[in-house]
Amino acid sequence: MNILVTGALGYIGSHASLELIRQNYNLVLVDNLFNSERKVLSKIEKLTFKKIRFEKLDIRNFSQIKSLLYENKIDAVIHFAGLKSIEESFIESEEYFDVNVNGTSSLIKAMNEVMDKKIFIFSSSACVYGQPKYLPIDENHTLFPMNPYGSNKLEIEQNLIDIHKKERNWNIISLRYFNPVGSEDSFTLGENSKKNSQNLMPHITKVALKKDDYFKVYGKDYETKDGTGVRDYIHIMDLIDGHISALRFLKNKEEYMDFINLGTGKGYSVIEILETFKKVNSIEVPYKFYPRREGDAASSFADNSKAKKFLNWKPKRSLEDMCKSAWEYQKNI
Repeated sequence: MNILVTGALGYIGSHASLELIRQNYNLVLVDNLFNSERKVLSKIEKLTFKKIRFEKLDIRNFSQIKSLLYENKIDAVIHFAGLKSIEESFIESEEYFDVNVNGTSSLIKAMNEVMDKKIFIFSSSACVYGQPKYLPIDENHTLFPMNPYGSNKLEIEQNLIDIHKKERNWNIISLRYFNPVGSEDSFTLGENSKKNSQNLMPHITKVALKKDDYFKVYGKDYETKDGTGVRDYIHIMDLIDGHISALRFLKNKEEYMDFINLGTGKGYSVIEILETFKKVNSIEVPYKFYPRREGDAASSFADNSKAKKFLNWKPKRSLEDMCKSAWEYQKNI
């Protein structure tokens, strides 16, 4: 099976590429290297002992992406490419719309013109839900994103619904991620963007490496077990297993479209993460409390029963595994 992976050298895309190659899929990797580095390709090739086809390409370039699909007889596309910072999306909303929404539209149009049966797995986000109305959050929850990044993801999902209704032979799953963390088993790949990440684990490891003096905990008066915010964190390799399960599922489908959560179904507080990180890595992470940030929910975690039922998938790795692998990667780069 020939698969095009967009955003292939980013955090999630690189882990997906590694595992897909290990499972003997034929890959073509695409990345514009805006927020990733070419050396990640070398790492994947070293881990798999294979030379991999890679193209430095922006998915907004319709003619190039169309040619790539045609020349490589692509059977399926796993689409990770896009801008992803919630905070930055407020400042650069037009650029986010162009890259995320218009870029995906370009990719979809190219697939529609070149491919017969079209298998498409989209990297969406729990951000499409907005503030939780109830917990755990299932796929029928209201969709009301609180930021331009989440709005981009929702608009893409709506565009996918439209293409599925209007055109033939589309098989689509939009995977709504909660919070991926950690590294693959060799700790060679990990979360390491060119820009400063706003995600929790890179900030924790930065303090552990003494690059920052302390970790900032926003809010200590939420109605949670210890007063700090609760989120659903999922090991990166469990997330990737979900993509491969979705790929296998779609391979035998006709005219299929669905939205599926990928999360553990468990909520962990900020303090629980910090204490677990300290315990498994035997390292202190000093922290200070700050006022709540506007718009932050007290708790958010997934109902993952749909993924279990339809994809025959379930998360296998623990919070300890997440904290250990994240640190093993960061301390050695």
